[in-house]
Amino acid sequence: MKYYTFYRESNNFDDILSDASIKKFISERISWKNYLKIGINEFQKEAEKVFFYIAIKYGDEIRTQLTKDYAPVANKDYTPIRKHHD
Repeated sequence: MKYYTFYRESNNFDDILSDASIKKFISERISWKNYLKIGINEFQKEAEKVFFYIAIKYGDEIRTQLTKDYAPVANKDYTPIRKHHD
């Protein structure tokens, strides 16, 4: 299964859900405030064409990282301690 998550401030995804080129391929659909996540079975016939279509038509609205990465960055957020071996 391949998943796409879309973000819109308007929370209106009717155009994506009613798009004839995508609609018949959607296996799963989850929505929450300002987000829509669809799942497409990647083993369906012609699924690869749909992946390209989604990327071209709705690529600006696709989100891949939903949460910020808060991991510290070495030499920016902290200075690593280097031990000298004698």
